[in-house]
Amino acid sequence: MSVRIGIIGTGFARRVQLPALRLVPGATVTAIASGNLERARMVAAEFAIPHAFGSGEELARASDVDLVLVSSTPDCHARQAIAALEAGKHVLCEKPMALDAGQAARMVEVAERSPGLARIDHELRYEPNRLAALRLLREGAIGPLLHMELVLRPYLRGDGRLQAADAPWSWWYDAARGGGILGAVGSHLIDLCRFWTGSEVVDVSGRTATLVAARLDERGVSRPVTADDYASCVLRLASGVIATITLTTMSGHGPGHFAQLTGRDGTLVLTGETRLDVGRPGAPLADASAADELWERTTPNNMWARSFVRLMRDLVAELEGRPATGAAATFRDGWAVQRVMDAVRAGPGVRLD
Repeated sequence: MSVRIGIIGTGFARRVQLPALRLVPGATVTAIASGNLERARMVAAEFAIPHAFGSGEELARASDVDLVLVSSTPDCHARQAIAALEAGKHVLCEKPMALDAGQAARMVEVAERSPGLARIDHELRYEPNRLAALRLLREGAIGPLLHMELVLRPYLRGDGRLQAADAPWSWWYDAARGGGILGAVGSHLIDLCRFWTGSEVVDVSGRTATLVAARLDERGVSRPVTADDYASCVLRLASGVIATITLTTMSGHGPGHFAQLTGRDGTLVLTGETRLDVGRPGAPLADASAADELWERTTPNNMWARSFVRLMRDLVAELEGRPATGAAATFRDGWAVQRVMDAVRAGPGVRLD
């Protein structure tokens, strides 16, 4: 059995998802859609995809599509995912799930009465070192978890360049279209806090900022930036664990992705995309990094692409009636993350319980 996949979007999908799907047995891309039909046709020709559509809703109704990947800009996610679910399709929606928790709640409502699977692309749940951290936490390797610190500094664009002051304006800098560092990466880190602890965020104090007020678009025209390029927050989870998250696109130096999980009896330290260490009192950090069998097999060769392959392999297995090996994020998970992001944007002291 082949799972027939339709993809809405030609940006991230073209750079990461379409190359990654070549490494997913049983997955066949049969359709692609873009708001620009010519763009959809160009990408269809590049990847030998049979059908191209000028809207996501058209693709959602296509008879030869089983699973719809909603990989468009976030302002389109709700209507396109709902269209696919109402057409009886399975859906994997990119993050951030929606523009706000209200939209996300509507998506959950439709998903829960739909026969299709509905999942969010929080692929870091499938990253080997982050899975190893979860296993070590469950084994009690560092004792009861007390607090977590998660940092992203600096942020790289899809072409590997720093997302810094000279980056050109795009939808990524437009809040009305769902741009900003909080949704792009903060959503993943919030989901990891929930994934690692198995508990919900109940208290939020956060702040976002726009550090660069205007950027030049591809025509050299100055455009205002309305989305955040800095975000930070302190979260309290129902388990009692405290988490701090800091995200910035403006730092030119730093560890990239960094997380320190502190327990009563030790510490887990995740540095970059490939390193996991365990620290215990009176002893140096010990390398506990997990092997990655997909290393250098994806284009680009980063943890996002490699983890997406694993997520898609799991979804295809589920749709073929085989047991899933992981725990893909559901639409309810996406809604929970969206509530936290809304609270971060609201400012200090928001309770969610």
